[in-house]
Amino acid sequence: MTATSSKMSLAPVFYTLAQVQFNPITQMSDYVAHLQERLRRSGFPDFRDENQVELEIRRLDESQPDVRHIPHRRWSFTNTECTEGYVLLSNALVFHTTTYETFADFLNKTIFGLSLVHEIVELAYVERIGLRYLDAVVPMDNDNLQQYLNPSLLGFSANLQGSLNHSFTETVTTIESGNLVARLLITHGGLALSPDLMALHLKLKPRFTGINGQNAVLDTDYFVVRRSSFDLKEIKDQLSRAHDIIANAFNVSVTDYAREKWT
Repeated sequence: MTATSSKMSLAPVFYTLAQVQFNPITQMSDYVAHLQERLRRSGFPDFRDENQVELEIRRLDESQPDVRHIPHRRWSFTNTECTEGYVLLSNALVFHTTTYETFADFLNKTIFGLSLVHEIVELAYVERIGLRYLDAVVPMDNDNLQQYLNPSLLGFSANLQGSLNHSFTETVTTIESGNLVARLLITHGGLALSPDLMALHLKLKPRFTGINGQNAVLDTDYFVVRRSSFDLKEIKDQLSRAHDIIANAFNVSVTDYAREKWT
């Protein structure tokens, strides 16, 4: 991603998502058909109804931990190309894309989806607002990662002998009223996607699926957990602030040389 007004021709962002959690709607399934018809007519005709199971483990200090299987239902609405769409849960909406162009376009689509849900369901409050960007830092030509990344992110990866399997760094900071989580994973081969993104069914651009060599995935997530009355303008403003915070983290993470190569 970039904090500048002009879009990079070779921007490294390959996946972006916004999530807004709201008051639980136990009968959300009753509203899905209406929402699906509205989204189908708005360019998101592909639909999936999925059941998932989450494992919850308690009392880890005991010999027999309590393991519970918690079922979750979610509904996915994507465009024909499967490159962007919405994921609806009983208490949240996600907008995600692998063809990110500008933040203005991304924000408008996020708010559009939320406005439809609110129109159909009548939401009461918001619990959490989050924004997340994933960037693929891949050296071009005969470059190396040291030329693209802030030295503090490289760890021992540039100095130890042998063939690198992976290097991982994570930093968590509190900014304003939220938390910023910035992770960097250096590997050799294809892009290493976070496990929580594997089941979201979007297709990556060919230039990212064809990566095979040393690369780094910069995963930057900013979220605010605070209950407030549902207000689309406040949500929009919060996502804009989140974008500015993530853009600053991106600019701190990469070098001027990298930005020149991506321009």
